[in-house]
Amino acid sequence: MAKLNFTYRGKKSTGKLSLRLIHTSTYDFRISTPLVSKREYWFKRTTKTIKGEKTTKLFPVQLKDLNNNGSADYKSHKANLETIEAQILDKFIIDNNNGIPITKEWLKCAVLEFSKVLDTKDKVEVVIKANEKIQKDAEQLEQRITNANLLSNAIKKMFVRYKTNNNELKKYKVTHGLLIKYQAYKKQTFTIKELNQDFANHFMNWAFIDMKYSKSYINAQLKRFRSSAVKAYESDEDDIIQISKTLRTFTMFDKIYKDKIVVTLSYEELDKIDNKEITDPRLFDAKKAILIGCETGLRYSDLNKLIDTNIKNVNGVNYWKFKTEKTDTLVQITVSNRMIYLMKKYGIPQTNYPSNGVKFNEDIKKVCALAEINENIKGKKSTVIEINGKKVIRNITDYHPKYDLITSRTFRRSFATNYYGKIDTALITSITGHSTEQQLRAYINNNDESNILRTKQQIDQFHEERKKEKNNIKLTVIPQVI
Repeated sequence: MAKLNFTYRGKKSTGKLSLRLIHTSTYDFRISTPLVSKREYWFKRTTKTIKGEKTTKLFPVQLKDLNNNGSADYKSHKANLETIEAQILDKFIIDNNNGIPITKEWLKCAVLEFSKVLDTKDKVEVVIKANEKIQKDAEQLEQRITNANLLSNAIKKMFVRYKTNNNELKKYKVTHGLLIKYQAYKKQTFTIKELNQDFANHFMNWAFIDMKYSKSYINAQLKRFRSSAVKAYESDEDDIIQISKTLRTFTMFDKIYKDKIVVTLSYEELDKIDNKEITDPRLFDAKKAILIGCETGLRYSDLNKLIDTNIKNVNGVNYWKFKTEKTDTLVQITVSNRMIYLMKKYGIPQTNYPSNGVKFNEDIKKVCALAEINENIKGKKSTVIEINGKKVIRNITDYHPKYDLITSRTFRRSFATNYYGKIDTALITSITGHSTEQQLRAYINNNDESNILRTKQQIDQFHEERKKEKNNIKLTVIPQVI
């Protein structure tokens, strides 16, 4: 509860009172007021006997301690101060509850407003201007609090955070655009505090049922909503941002990888591409990128880092060492015999395609089509559909010729799938960036039916080799000892 204390601080018999406002640990202001009082009202004379000697001291008293005896002027003065005190405390409660900033200026203005010293036009103008400033400050503070708590503004702050990371910057811009669409649909502007389980449930329904987005895409957007809100809250030095208790725990779609379709190129298919003669220079460039990408497990954006200046050597073995474009993690790519073969046949791994990858994805499909990678399989393909009378592009699952489902993302998954079980898993994850084998298995979809044939072939091959080794064992006759 707020308290006001009037004190007399001067040495003279009459002077102006000071006023102190105290409320919890938030407010503690002391100001000089224009209220004139007598020093004798504010000190109590006390006589004590110490070691047989009488000592008289003056002790300060507060307004509530002033007695009710005295002259008419004294009683009127006390009653006037009590009225001012009550009026200021009432104003404090109202203004504080309405979010008006409580400052020293506010306290000075309140004293002037409720005292009887507004005896000139100039002093009236001072109070009016002070009140106008307080109101303006309150409105500005309210607007600042509102803006800071908007979910859309929290996402915009991530634009600054990822200004030097173009890939992440693009993702957050897409996320911001999607939120704007959802707010238009709901006819509501969401705050950070409203990012909770209820928000997630309604957003998932809208995005999946109405907008036809995939579950994995929707989860990615919700995660970026959450990251934006958490970062805004953690960097809030003014302590004005509010969050929901379920911000860090609200659930999203689960088992999104259960029906995931992973398209990869097997060794046999890569051999078909390798053996297919292509004369078109641009398609030849795409062919080279497919073979080297599937062999190294690199993203398309990192293929051009396989250059001589990044070559290192350890124990006579050459390898490339550099940081990836997307995640800025350090990778090491061994110059294996397979890589030496590919470079001798196709030249340096660098490609001439622009960074956006659109034309590149078109050309690698053409190369796979020429190599007759045309098995009809189930997969997701960008398809134009109509939603709310507008044509949009969504990934639709259907059966297509395999070459039509090949993208630059196929490279990394092909590398991980083809080498999984053949080399140490740690060597694969050091390139793919997965922290556990479980994540790697989800990435390559090791439970996919397409692996059944590979499993049979490898098991059969193992037993064939074991059988050959057994048949080649020469029996040795041990002579009998007499």
